[in-house]
Amino acid sequence: MTAVSWKVIRNGWAVHARDGEQVGVVFLVVGDENADIFDGLAITQHGGFAFHNYVDRPHYVEAEKVGEIDDSGRVNLTISAEEARALPLHDPPESAAISSEESSIVDRARDEIKRLTGEDRTN
Repeated sequence: MTAVSWKVIRNGWAVHARDGEQVGVVFLVVGDENADIFDGLAITQHGGFAFHNYVDRPHYVEAEKVGEIDDSGRVNLTISAEEARALPLHDPPESAAISSEESSIVDRARDEIKRLTGEDRTN
């Protein structure tokens, strides 16, 4: 196994705590490849990407808690399995929610209310 860059991490790679216990799989790599900025990982217990259930929502691992990444498809964390189970839910950045240019002012207001409250209160 050879250590590799964060840029090669892919969805579905195994994620292990420092004690060797598998604590999940990569759901999403969070960062900017063009600027070579690695923010962290969203991990979950299942291997799917397009679909996830709301019981097992992705959790966020900050880049500082990511240890060795090897070419066998494994990411090792610097935290224990217990600490990994307590990771916060992954909250996509605001920039991930972009309204279409064709959206009406009502649709934009509805999107903003939903973003601010976390709920759709416009029905």
